[in-house]
Amino acid sequence: MKLFAKLMLAVLVIAMLLPFTILKGDNGKPLLSFSDFAWPDFSAATLPKAPMVDSISDSAGSSGGKNTVYRWFDSEGNIQFTTDPPPGGIEFEVRNFDPDVNVIQPVKLQSGETPVVQGETDPEISSAPVDPDFNPYSADGLKKLFENAKNVEKLLNQRFQSQESATNQ
Repeated sequence: MKLFAKLMLAVLVIAMLLPFTILKGDNGKPLLSFSDFAWPDFSAATLPKAPMVDSISDSAGSSGGKNTVYRWFDSEGNIQFTTDPPPGGIEFEVRNFDPDVNVIQPVKLQSGETPVVQGETDPEISSAPVDPDFNPYSADGLKKLFENAKNVEKLLNQRFQSQESATNQ
C-alpha cells in the first residue's frame, strides 16, 4: 500500500510538471511558465474620502432634517418602503421621520399611578411552573403545548391593544 501511495504521488508530480516542460503550444513554447503566476497584491486598499460634517448637514437640511420614506403597494399587493418615490402611476404615501427623535415617545403616568405588567392580572395567562415529568410527545403534552401557545397569543394580543391605546392618546 505504501508503494502504491508513493507511485501515485510521483504520477501526480509528473502530471503537474508536464505543462511546464514537455507539453508545448502551437508556437513551440511550453503551455505554462512560472512567470504566468504572480503574487496577489497585498497593499492596503484606498478608501474614498469621507465628506466633511458640514456637507452632511447641508444634504440633510434639504428635507428639513427628516428622513423621507415612501410607502406603496406593488403589483402583487405587498407593502413596499423605499427612500425613492415609486414608479409613475402608483399611489404612495410619504412619511417623514426625524432621526434625532425617538420613534416611540414615552408614556407619561399620572402621579401615584403604577404601571401594570401584562399577565399578572389574568390568572389564565400567568406562567405556570415547569413540570419535570412533562412529555411534549404524548397526547396530553401536545394539548398542553397548544394551550400554552393560545395563552401566549392572548397575552400578545392584550399587549398590542394596550400599546395601541397608549400610542393613540
